[in-house]
Amino acid sequence: MYGFCDLLILSCLFVSGFNYGYYCKYVDIYDNLWNHWYAICGCSTLLIVATGWCLRHYKKRQFLYENFYIIFYGLITNVICSCFMLNNDMDTAFYFGFTAMAAIYLPCFSYIYLRCDPQGLRPFSLALGNTSYYFGLTLGFALYNEFEAKLCGWMLLALNALMILLLIINECLHYHNYQNYKISCDLVYNLLNDEKLLYISNRSVKALFIGRDDYVFKRNTQYLVVAIAFIILLEKSSLHSYTYFQLTWSSTYAYLHSQYWCLPFLCYTTGCLIGAALMLRYKPKLIYLQFAIIKITLTSAVLLVYNDYLLEKCFLFLCLYYLSMGVYSSVGLQMLIESCPFLYTELALAISYSLEIGATEAFKYETRLEDIYTILLSIGLSTICLTLICAILVLVFLPNSKGLIEMRNNLLGIYRQPVKSYTNKLHSNNYFLQLEAPVTSEVIIDNNRVFHQYPPNERDKQIMKY
Repeated sequence: MYGFCDLLILSCLFVSGFNYGYYCKYVDIYDNLWNHWYAICGCSTLLIVATGWCLRHYKKRQFLYENFYIIFYGLITNVICSCFMLNNDMDTAFYFGFTAMAAIYLPCFSYIYLRCDPQGLRPFSLALGNTSYYFGLTLGFALYNEFEAKLCGWMLLALNALMILLLIINECLHYHNYQNYKISCDLVYNLLNDEKLLYISNRSVKALFIGRDDYVFKRNTQYLVVAIAFIILLEKSSLHSYTYFQLTWSSTYAYLHSQYWCLPFLCYTTGCLIGAALMLRYKPKLIYLQFAIIKITLTSAVLLVYNDYLLEKCFLFLCLYYLSMGVYSSVGLQMLIESCPFLYTELALAISYSLEIGATEAFKYETRLEDIYTILLSIGLSTICLTLICAILVLVFLPNSKGLIEMRNNLLGIYRQPVKSYTNKLHSNNYFLQLEAPVTSEVIIDNNRVFHQYPPNERDKQIMKY
């Protein structure tokens, strides 16, 4: 990673997030519980695209890297959405906007995890994609106040036209062999994909290792880890709690004497960026554990200092609350993508995103209740319990990021045995023999390979002269 095609994927995620952010602000302004079934339309599109894609993989037995073709359809649909916004027809615009958002989100994350090498950079890449998506969401949410529908429609039209142009350039670069975006950086994944062995059944995978002394079989935990990943992604959806949004906006006005509506999303996006930077140095398991504990502490602090007449006391705690949520927000997505069977990865992504959208819609019903502190207390306690459970599950079940095929084998219970040392015990235990100089000579081959060989004896040298 990071060629032109990879940066284009991050830009497309920004566009997808922009659509959703504009919709979230529209919902908040008009205070509707269910806005003409837009969310159902988006989730249906998401599941239809994912199911069709999985069936195509099953038929072809290969991953054909069709991500940019699906993204192109999403961008065209987004152009139609912007045209309806220019005519102030927001109802129809949101139908097309949700369809475009679903068609862009799914292939982008499906492409990101394939383009990472097996050296452990996949968590960073997924966190960077997550940051790009929420940066677009924050900008879309913020611009709703400053622009009318027509002006925002023009902006969305220009943004999508630029993305379509970059998509055409990407295809031209691939056609003229300046880049190859239809390949993974994982060599073993490419080999199995070329041999059409990528989507074979679990039984067939295990049959390849039966009778080998260098591998051992353990318990299959693949579907258990996938189920746990869905629970962790469900905890992530607590970002959209309207009770905490209202409390943040009220405390912001009390503390700064001005309304910054996009502040929760801005803090969350900043946390995503910090999390992406931390992924370069620390393991996701450690990051999740640390910031989940910080989030639990901050939630407890908000519940303790809450006062109807002194809301400014909650301001800093709430900013740090959203910041800590953003830092570990990509870990659940990483866990789902890395543990899911290759054939169902896109379908699992679609289901997880549909659950997130559904949870966002369900959080609207918090506004029907009048006793704010009771709602805040119940949501806070449930969030603390859920976060604590998720932290324990991540600590126990989150696998270390490595090659996709190796991770698949480990989740199926196939582990490589430690390599046996065939060194002579006398040599390894004798201190004086270890001090002896090696009796081999180095021969450099092709300037980058070194071959060690024993030097010829005197008789061989005489033969070589003749």
